[in-house]
Amino acid sequence: MKKLKIIIPIAILTLLFLISFALQTRFNTLVANQVNIETAESFITKQVLIFGNSFAFLNVLIGSIVICFSVMFVILIFVLVNRNQMERRARSKEKLTVYYQSLILDYLDDKIVIDKKEYKKFRKICRNRFRKNILIDQIIDVALMMPNDLLGDLRELYFRLKLINETERKLHSWKWHNKIKAMKELSHLEIRDYNETILKYVNAKNDTLRMEAQIAMVRLSDNQNPFMFLDHLDHEFSVWEQITLHEVMKEADITPPDFSKWLVSDNHSVGMFCLRMMREYNQVLNTDALKNMLYHPNERVARFATEVVGDLKVVELAPVMKKLYKDEPFLNKMEIVKSLGKFGDSKYVKFLQHIVDSEEDTQLQIEGVKAVHACGNDGQIALQKMLDSDYRDYKIIIKHVLDKRIN
Repeated sequence: MKKLKIIIPIAILTLLFLISFALQTRFNTLVANQVNIETAESFITKQVLIFGNSFAFLNVLIGSIVICFSVMFVILIFVLVNRNQMERRARSKEKLTVYYQSLILDYLDDKIVIDKKEYKKFRKICRNRFRKNILIDQIIDVALMMPNDLLGDLRELYFRLKLINETERKLHSWKWHNKIKAMKELSHLEIRDYNETILKYVNAKNDTLRMEAQIAMVRLSDNQNPFMFLDHLDHEFSVWEQITLHEVMKEADITPPDFSKWLVSDNHSVGMFCLRMMREYNQVLNTDALKNMLYHPNERVARFATEVVGDLKVVELAPVMKKLYKDEPFLNKMEIVKSLGKFGDSKYVKFLQHIVDSEEDTQLQIEGVKAVHACGNDGQIALQKMLDSDYRDYKIIIKHVLDKRIN
């Protein structure tokens, strides 16, 4: 059946090629019979006499058809042969995968001794690149399931068989997917000798390569400083990359470092990531660093820092936010009001009431009333006084905030 899949397309193309060749031959014969040899010395002259200058176009057209069929024929042969080879490799890989995995497990169980007959099977495998790469894949798969005490034995086998040379070759390859494969091999076997090379790829233009380099650096760096690559990150640190690295942290049970040390990074996205991590791990280790972020020249970063200060309830920075409020843009003002409300302290009621009185924007007034409402009993009393006040009509706004069907 598989042979028919190859033979039928080749037969069809061969038939088309023969038909085109026969048509070309018939065309040439007709030309030769139409003109007397005495009146035309050459075949080309005969064509000119019959068809005029259009004979060249006809020849080019027929020649192009023949060339196209020839190229299609060659491409088809290449595709079919290549597909057949890939299918053979896939079948071979399926069989070898099971065998190599069994061989590796026997080695870890001390059933295979170095320099003995069984161990020479490993040496034989490594003579063929295709088989060697299957062996590497299986070593990595086994490494994912191995406890740390056996991982050292697996790593030793990897070096004994000089498979590290293949990994190094891939790491320096110009193909990005080879680099990624090498980084995964190094990280799963916890080989830290190539960290400096991997560090170069954390700013790669290729998104996938960049992310994999960051993941590898987190896995391969010592637990004291798993995010050292942030010191070198110049490229935009996307939210997706940040989420991925956070998941890696949780999976690898990595102790979170003090993220405040990177808040001063020139890369704004790094600062945003550190703020997220500080909130995630409830890190209030450096309030001075957080304070500086409230003054950040980037409006978006300063606004997010204000949100994090509120979430972490860093009440020491409330006076700073109150001082900044007047000159801040609208969205940042909104965030300051929300953060003051998160503190839930009655000492901010008057300031929040002043915002409701002085601001004309309805949304700001609503957020101000919400913040007052969050300030406990003193906040409730203040809202009641505002309802009874004739100074301004707050009834619509306060009733909107207090309506449980809406909030």
